[in-house]
Amino acid sequence: METTGTFAKLVDAWALDPRYIDDRGGTRSGKTYSALQLLTLVAMSDQIPTITSIVSETLPHLKKGAIRDFKDILGAEHWWNLKRWNASENFYTFPNGSIMEFFSADSPSKVMGPGRHRLFLNEANHIGWETARQLFVRTRGIIIYDYNPAGEFWGTDPEIWKTRPGRVSINSTYLDNQFLSPEQVAEIEANKGDKNWWNVYGLGKMGRLEGLVYNNVELIDEMPPVGNLRECYGLDYGFSNSTTSLVHLLIDEGRRRIYVDQIIYQKGIINSDIAELMKAAGVPKKSVRAVPIYADAAEPKSNAELCRYGWNVLGCDKTNDSDRHNPITAQLGMITPYTICITKRSVETKKEIDGYMWATNQAGERLNVPVKVNDHSMDALRYGAYSELFSNKNKGKYHVSIH
Repeated sequence: METTGTFAKLVDAWALDPRYIDDRGGTRSGKTYSALQLLTLVAMSDQIPTITSIVSETLPHLKKGAIRDFKDILGAEHWWNLKRWNASENFYTFPNGSIMEFFSADSPSKVMGPGRHRLFLNEANHIGWETARQLFVRTRGIIIYDYNPAGEFWGTDPEIWKTRPGRVSINSTYLDNQFLSPEQVAEIEANKGDKNWWNVYGLGKMGRLEGLVYNNVELIDEMPPVGNLRECYGLDYGFSNSTTSLVHLLIDEGRRRIYVDQIIYQKGIINSDIAELMKAAGVPKKSVRAVPIYADAAEPKSNAELCRYGWNVLGCDKTNDSDRHNPITAQLGMITPYTICITKRSVETKKEIDGYMWATNQAGERLNVPVKVNDHSMDALRYGAYSELFSNKNKGKYHVSIH
C-alpha cells in the first residue's frame, strides 16, 4: 500500500492508544485518505467483527469524498468486491465480518442510532458539537476527527477537552503528501505571500479565516421552483490543471438570495464533453428555453462552439463602471450582500466558498483581490450572477437570447 507522511503520523498517534486523534492539516495533506487507509487495515485485521463509522457533513460530500477514496484504496490493493458493498445503505462488509459504514451528520436516525467500535469525523469543523457528542457517547473505541484549522470550533475548544483525556494531536501539510503533482505544489506555494491563507492552508496552523468573500452562506436540500426568479448559468472553463465548473443560478432579487446548484465540476474535458454533460444534466437549449449561460468572455471560440451545439452561451460581463481597474473586486462587492444558498450536492462548490478569501499582504493588510486558488465555481458564480443582475445590457431583463 502506498502511503504518505501523513499516514505515518497517524500510525504513530494510533500506537499511543488514545481515545481521540485530533487530525489537523493544511490543504492537500492527505488527511482523509490516510485515515481511511489506516481504519481499513485495522478493520480487516480485527479478530472479531467490528463496526467503523465514517461521518461527514452531507451524503453528497461523503460520496464525492470519503466513499470515493475508500473504493480507490480497496481497488488499488485488489481488495474491492462489489458484492460486499451495500449501495443503498452505504456500508462495506470485509471478509472477517467487520463493517465500514458511511453516513451523514444530517441523518438523525443514524446519529442517534446504534453504536460502533470506531468513529471518523471527516471535516469535523462542519459538524455541530451536539451531533459530535451524540456520536462520541455511542462509540466504544478510538475517535479520529480531521479538519482544516480555519477557525475555532468544538475540536479546538479547551473547555470541551478538560474532561476528556486521552487526546493526541497531529499536524500535516502538503509537504507530507509526496503524491502531489509539481503543478499542485506550485499552486499552493504561490500563496505564501498571503499570511492568513498560508498559515491555515499552507502550514496547517490554527488560524481564523478573516476576510471571507462570502459571509452569508446557507446549505439547502434542493433548488426552489423557478417561478418568477431570475434564472441563468455561470461557466468557467478549465482543462488539464484547472477545473471546468458550471453552476445553475436562481436569483431572488426581492429577498436578496442567490440559489446555486453545481452542474459540472471536472478536469480534463473539452467542449464536446461539456456539451454532453450539459445535455445529460438537462440544461435547456435555446430551442426549448433560452436561459443565458454566462461563460468566460476570454474564451470566445469555446463560447461560439457551445452556441453551435444549441445553448444560449454569452460572454460574461467582466467590466464594472465603478472600478474599471479592478472589476473583479467591484463585481464581488455587488454580489456579496446576497445570501448564497448552495445545494448539499454541490460539494466542491461548497468547499470553494468556505475558503474563498480576500488576499492579504505580509503585514496582514487586505488587498482588493481574492486569493487565486480553488476558485473555479467562484468565478462561474460571479460570471452568472453579476452578468444577469448588474450588467448594463441586462438591467430590467430576465433573459437574453441569441438567435
